[in-house]
Amino acid sequence: MDPAILTLIGVVGIGVFLLLAMFLLPNRKLPEEKTRTPLHEERCSAHWRFAKGAVVAGGNIPIARISFYDDFFVVALGSLTKVLYSEVLSTTFKSGWLSSSITIHFAKGRSLCVHPKNFKKVQSLIETHVSP
Repeated sequence: MDPAILTLIGVVGIGVFLLLAMFLLPNRKLPEEKTRTPLHEERCSAHWRFAKGAVVAGGNIPIARISFYDDFFVVALGSLTKVLYSEVLSTTFKSGWLSSSITIHFAKGRSLCVHPKNFKKVQSLIETHVSP
């Protein structure tokens, strides 16, 4: 078979895989989520940072799901992460004209940066559930 055709098949295959991953991975749910109704849930872009700013996972494409519940929230990016509100050290809210972001800081220099579509709702939920 011609190498150009094999290359094209490989590129298309990788593209299809990435698209499926982008739409299917965030829809997975933790066992704790299956029996509960979220207070708020949305697709957004998000990325994890570790220590001195190294991006661990995520990007600018809205491939993450963030779901808020009474005592925790879930970030579904590449993996499912359950975060108790008590684990949050501080938050930073930046509302801009083109983009708004919420950075949630945790222990050991880890942080989560989220770009929600419904900024005010997510900000309100975090401010309500995270004690200063």
